[in-house]
Amino acid sequence: MKRHIHRLWKRLREGDEGLLTFEWVLLATLMVIGLVGAYSAVRDGFVDELGDVAEAVIRVDQSFQTEPPADLPGAGSWGSWQDDDPAPQVTRGRDLP
Repeated sequence: MKRHIHRLWKRLREGDEGLLTFEWVLLATLMVIGLVGAYSAVRDGFVDELGDVAEAVIRVDQSFQTEPPADLPGAGSWGSWQDDDPAPQVTRGRDLP
């Protein structure tokens, strides 16, 4: 078996087929490395955007105030409500406490 592999390696190294095979292996390796890097960048961007959405949802203020029209003499229900609960700080990142 070892002898067979040695002969195959020698034939690939000396022939043009080996060079073409090496080029394809090198190309495939570089493509995989590039795809892994691109995937990581997309993942990090996606996580950042989801963090921004979470922060925006947390900071929604539901305070309101209604007042009667000036020409309406006191019929109806009017009032207000103040959202006094401060929004918590959103902590993002890989090294969370």
